[in-house]
Amino acid sequence: MTGLPPPLERPDMDARAAFLALVGGWQLVLWTTHHPDGMKDYPFGRDAAGQIMYSPDGHMRCHLMRTDRPLFDRPSVYHVDDAALGRSMRGYSGYFGSFSVDASAGIVTHHVTGAWYPDWIGTDQTRRYAFAGDRLYLEADVGSDLVRIEWRKVNAPSARDL
Repeated sequence: MTGLPPPLERPDMDARAAFLALVGGWQLVLWTTHHPDGMKDYPFGRDAAGQIMYSPDGHMRCHLMRTDRPLFDRPSVYHVDDAALGRSMRGYSGYFGSFSVDASAGIVTHHVTGAWYPDWIGTDQTRRYAFAGDRLYLEADVGSDLVRIEWRKVNAPSARDL
């Protein structure tokens, strides 16, 4: 018996529909890590901030951060000592690349070409996905944990609105 929630169910949509549903900007609502013992935590806090963007030409980027990271009061990152910078970077995650959709499996794959964490560069980060209204849910198994991130669609003005 596990205390993990059931995995997201695969949406009933073809690859084109899933791709088009992903395209756009999404604002972080909540990042939750579920543990097998039924406990859950919020790695960057319940008030974490973040955005994920999927472009119509197949590119993506994702940024997540704690909102309580202290300021350094220095003119640039190069004037901050390594220990303080390291502590701050544990409260941030970001990467970019391209993406592809496997609708039959309900998987979006982020093909990482650049990342704050260098070990992710050149990797494929797979995520199960689901939609509910203006919400996108992405989840991944990380060791014995289940990480689920909830996003809300952002309808920002575009050039066609000018």
